[in-house]
Amino acid sequence: MMIPSIAMILAVAVCFVAAVLNLAVDSGFRKKTTRAAIVLAMLIGAVFYGYGYAWCMGFSLTSLIRALMALCRMFGGINDLASVQAAPIFQYPAAVTVFWLGHFLAFYVMASTAIATLGERLLRRIRVTLLRRGPLLLIYGVNAHSVAYGRRMAREKRRSVMYVDQEYNPVFDSAVKAFGAIVEKSPDALSASPRFLRQLNMKPGTRKLELAALHADSRSNLNYAQAMLKSLTEAGVRPEQTSLLAAATGDEAAALQARGGDGYGSVYAYDDYKLLARLMIREHPPCGLISFDEAGRATEDFSVVILGFGRMGRAVLTQLVLNGQFCGSRFRADIFDPGAQNGFLHDHPMMRAYDIRFHGIDGTADAFYTFLNERKGLIRMIVLCTGSREKNHEIAGDLAAWLPWDRKAPLILHATKEGYCWLDQNRYEVSNAHFLDHEGFDPEALDATAMQINHVYRTGAGAAQTAAQDWRLCAYADRQSCRACADFYPAVLRASGRTAEQVLAGLWPPQGELLENLAVTEHLRWCAYQYVSGYSPMPEDVWAERAARYRQGVPADFRIGRDDQERLHACLIP
Repeated sequence: MMIPSIAMILAVAVCFVAAVLNLAVDSGFRKKTTRAAIVLAMLIGAVFYGYGYAWCMGFSLTSLIRALMALCRMFGGINDLASVQAAPIFQYPAAVTVFWLGHFLAFYVMASTAIATLGERLLRRIRVTLLRRGPLLLIYGVNAHSVAYGRRMAREKRRSVMYVDQEYNPVFDSAVKAFGAIVEKSPDALSASPRFLRQLNMKPGTRKLELAALHADSRSNLNYAQAMLKSLTEAGVRPEQTSLLAAATGDEAAALQARGGDGYGSVYAYDDYKLLARLMIREHPPCGLISFDEAGRATEDFSVVILGFGRMGRAVLTQLVLNGQFCGSRFRADIFDPGAQNGFLHDHPMMRAYDIRFHGIDGTADAFYTFLNERKGLIRMIVLCTGSREKNHEIAGDLAAWLPWDRKAPLILHATKEGYCWLDQNRYEVSNAHFLDHEGFDPEALDATAMQINHVYRTGAGAAQTAAQDWRLCAYADRQSCRACADFYPAVLRASGRTAEQVLAGLWPPQGELLENLAVTEHLRWCAYQYVSGYSPMPEDVWAERAARYRQGVPADFRIGRDDQERLHACLIP
């Protein structure tokens, strides 16, 4: 007798826990289960009570109302078995089992809120416990893009994910719970206190903490990253255990990077417009739109038209200057905008170094199409940055219908901070989502090539054992330079006539004129990076004066050919 009783107790407990967990997990499966429970409970109640009252009281208005009341009472956990059990159907044990199953399903549906609350608390405790193990992705700020990023990292990188935000839209709750993450709103979490780190089990060792500061306010992101860094330093957590992805300006975030001391092991700061432009041009590089001869010289010039010159247009121009310089080719950019925001380019070295022309014309004007007609066959790319996705789409459609369908037709791209689109060779529009939503966006993967470039550059000059160790010692400005160099590698490969597979198989480096022209191309790219960064050529008299100072004795980090204060560089030569 004891064994059946224990078995019954265990069976009841297991079924109850299963019901609790099903309600606590906010997913499509839960919704389907609840919907099915409602339908089954109503069908079972209607059949048994309808049949039972008709048999015991006859078919009448009174029996109909009592059957309806009994059906409603089911959802309150009350049964009317005593009133209908005289019906023949209740003489069968199987029928009685179905009858009670219907009552359980009805009560389960009505009690779901209370059970879900209990289950959610239990599940939250389980999740918090799991967050104390393995790599942790801590995301500051709950919004559509940060939720998409957390979901992707949980799925692709197997990260445990926790969000920190006090004032967020509860509409994201279900999405966050669906991939096992939680939102923390405690004062300790919001202040990134040492106590919060202890709750997360962050201490010196090998466990990794990836902080993604993705709040809409960039200043809040920096403040939170600084507070977290202070707590990490007090706890003795080593830089190599940490990384920072922040929606903030690079200059401000650069101070948070460790260089042999305290700081985050890796810092990747971004501006929405600049990073989206970078990813767009990485996917559609200028080198893919022109041809090269066997000696690595471009056989065509690169000419681009940018329609709209706000923050997006400026970011696109910068990326095109950085990636549009080739041996044998001339760069030209024509910018169309009646109210172009080009004040930041006033007396900018980039404007003096490259052929950049402004036209106060709208993209829907007849004069714009006249210009395109005059430059037919010379324009390689048209980028629409009007600030409106709808207007971009409309103009892109008009251009696709007007431009000739041949190999000389320019590539049409259009972008806003929410994502970018392009027209393929068949003039079908292809869309890419915001980079935080996009599967291709991974700061670690984006930096992989740049990390190797830095490692090779440091070889023989006190290089560390691994590229990752060198990267931790690399200044933020130098990291940005390595990233720009890495972005240009497809152009080097295309100009060389080699594929990545051939290079990895040992078909490198090239020799003779090809090698020389590739070196010229790389120098042009390097110069573009310096011009975009605001540097100008260093006059000879300044060079001579700095050389004299060097001979008289200067600090070890003094560089004759580079003046960071005046933004002058001696290597900016043809």
